[in-house]
Amino acid sequence: MPVDILTTALFEGTDSVPGWEYIKTYAPLALALGSIKYYFRGATNTWERDLHGKVYLLTGGTSGVGAHIAYELAMKGAQVILLVRSMEDIWVVDFVNDLREKTNNILIYAEECDLNSLYSVRKFATKWLDNQPPRRLDGVICCAAEAIPSGRQRQFTIDGVEKQLGINYFSHYHLLTLLGPSLRVQPPDRDVRVVLATCTSQAIGTVDLDDLLWKSKTYPKNQPWKIYGTSKLLLGLFAREYQKRISEYERKDGMKCNVTINLVNPGIMRTPSTRRVLSMGTLWGLFLYLILYPIWYLFLKSARQGAQSFYFALFAPIIPKIEGGNYIQECKINPKVRKEYNDFELQKELFDKTEKIIEELEKKSALVRNSQKSASEKKREKRKENKKKADLAVQPKSSEELDSKLNKLRNELGIGINRVPDNLPLFPSENERKNISSSGSSSGSSATGSTSKAQSSKRKNKK
Repeated sequence: MPVDILTTALFEGTDSVPGWEYIKTYAPLALALGSIKYYFRGATNTWERDLHGKVYLLTGGTSGVGAHIAYELAMKGAQVILLVRSMEDIWVVDFVNDLREKTNNILIYAEECDLNSLYSVRKFATKWLDNQPPRRLDGVICCAAEAIPSGRQRQFTIDGVEKQLGINYFSHYHLLTLLGPSLRVQPPDRDVRVVLATCTSQAIGTVDLDDLLWKSKTYPKNQPWKIYGTSKLLLGLFAREYQKRISEYERKDGMKCNVTINLVNPGIMRTPSTRRVLSMGTLWGLFLYLILYPIWYLFLKSARQGAQSFYFALFAPIIPKIEGGNYIQECKINPKVRKEYNDFELQKELFDKTEKIIEELEKKSALVRNSQKSASEKKREKRKENKKKADLAVQPKSSEELDSKLNKLRNELGIGINRVPDNLPLFPSENERKNISSSGSSSGSSATGSTSKAQSSKRKNKK
């Protein structure tokens, strides 16, 4: 058919081609729209990598670009651990089961790590590190982010931090620094890659070391993307400094830590987060978003297209051969970055100051949690503590606890607590032992006498 049309147009002229007027009118427009769509879809990753046996932690892996990354990792045979807000959410269970069926990979799990709470992050990290030998870890991918729509009041995390700063920066800082021992202990021949999602909005972000929590400045209610951009800029500076500290770490075997930390800018995508921002979190905004959807479809990437730069950061063989802290965009390393990325003093000061802020926030949150505990919870914890103190297999931490364990041990051996003086030393002399024996025999005879009397009285009652 196409050959016939071309032949007709060549020998008989274009006017003899059926529908030529429509083709002549609309073909240039269709070609232009197709070219625009092709341009804005971005670059495509061409690298492949076998991930069987590898273990990855992933935040934000249940929606948007994170869900596509989780699917791709699972398809390549990796063990994927999704860090989610709550394990009690039935939707998470369904998501994990569906992903297992689609990828034919049962090594997909979910662990509770709510980035809205520094305490939840610490609990997960402690659980992950509490293992001997250390768990295998081939990478951490941080895709989770919070974007507040325009017109909303300031929102806070459980720790009282502005939500965009708390989730996008402080929680990911907390997670990665707590996982530092796990990253550094990996074998030197293991290719460990940490990938952090950034955004073009970092260009409008600012760094104020005197007000990292944005408490003194007026909250930009109608321009919340300023704080979002700031959170992404802080995350990028943290990545640079953290990469430097990991590279300078001296292993006991004298080998270099083969851990690379890179930033990925996937571009603007048609994800649930973007939809929420563009619709301003309202129903009429959502209606307007749907009306303008052809425009969003034309100029914004899909989540699958945005994930291509993440695949480049995870699969490209050049990544472990160069120093980390790179800014990856459109499946290539972009050397054009903000001047703050080359200010090493600023990065160091930001890293140290953030560490102190998180320490203070955790202390305050711990006091609040303790004050909010119910009486039953306190009794339960008290019983648990007493049981631990009474356990002979647990090393005592005080002299009182030692005395309690010794009394329990004497009682179990038949010595009896009431027969032993309270001031009995740990290693008594021979005379002290004789005194204890004599007191024990006398108390034993009295106890025997009382027992025989009780038995005789019982026999009388029976008669």
